[in-house]
Amino acid sequence: MSSRHIYENGFDEDCGRTLSGTCPECEGDLETDSGETACEECGLIIDEYRVDHAATPRNFDDAERSTEHTGRPITPSRHDRGLTTEIGHYRDGQGQLLSRAKRQQLGRLRREHSRARWGSTAKQNLGHACGEIARLVAALDLPFSVREEASQLFREAQDANLIRGRSIETFTAGCVYAACRRRGQNRSVQEIADVARCPTEKVWLGYRILSRDLDLATGLVRPVDLLPKFADEADVPKQVERRAFELAEHAEHEGIANGRSPSGVAAACLYLAAQETGFILTQERLEEIAGVTVLTIRARYQELRGER
Repeated sequence: MSSRHIYENGFDEDCGRTLSGTCPECEGDLETDSGETACEECGLIIDEYRVDHAATPRNFDDAERSTEHTGRPITPSRHDRGLTTEIGHYRDGQGQLLSRAKRQQLGRLRREHSRARWGSTAKQNLGHACGEIARLVAALDLPFSVREEASQLFREAQDANLIRGRSIETFTAGCVYAACRRRGQNRSVQEIADVARCPTEKVWLGYRILSRDLDLATGLVRPVDLLPKFADEADVPKQVERRAFELAEHAEHEGIANGRSPSGVAAACLYLAAQETGFILTQERLEEIAGVTVLTIRARYQELRGER
C-alpha cells in the first residue's frame, strides 16, 4: 500500500496522469494547492486542475432537454430584458480587421437593428425609464434588487396605461421609492428627489398613483427603522442610540407614534435621549437630518415627556 498523501502528486480525476515530485527546471519540490501544481522554489506551474465542480449536471436527452443553461438570465432592469445583440464595428469574432465593404454592410445592419429595437414609442419610453432607474439606484447606492423591483413596477404601470400624459421622471422616481418601501430600504422622498430630475411633489405624485392603481403592498415605516440612520448622521454615542430605541418602542407601545410622521418621532426620541444623557444635540441639526421642521420635533418631544 502506498504511504504517500492521496493528493500529493495529483488528483483522482486526473485520469491516470502522474506528476513527478520534483520541478523539471530547478529540481525543487512540487506543491498542489486548489488544483494547481507549482514549484515551491521557482513558482513554475506544472499542471492545473481541469475539472469544474461548480458546474451543474446537464441532461441532453431529447425528451428532457432544457434551455435553462443557455445564456445569461433575463432581467426586468433592461428594456429588452438583457437579450440585446450588439453588432461590432471594425473587427470580426477572431479579431481580424474587417474590409471597407464589410464595415459598410455592418453599418447598415446596425441601423436596421436600432430601428427594430425601438420599434414603438412605448419601447423608447421603457428604455429611457430603465436607464433613469439605473441612474437613481446608483446615485443612492441601493442594491440591484431595488433596481429590478423598480423596473418591474414601471413595466406594470406602463401596461396599465398610467404613464400617458405624465412625466417619465415622475414615475421612475416614484417606482424607486416604492421599491425601497417594499424592499425595506429606508430612504426618504427628499433623498430620492435630491438625485431625481423632478421635485419632491412629483415623487409623491408618482408613488401615490402607483400605490393606488397597482394596489401596492408596502410596509409601514417605523421610527425604530429610521433611528440607526439618524444616529449615524448625528454621530451620537451608543448609549444615546440605545436610549432612543427604548423611547421609540415606548412611543409605539403607548400609541404616541400613531398618526405621526416616523421621521419626527425618531428625531424627537433621539433628541430626548441626548437630553437625558447629557449629549449636546440641537433641534436644528435633527431638522437637517430627519427632514422635518423644528416645530414637529418639539411637539413630539413634548408628547414623549408627557407635557401634552
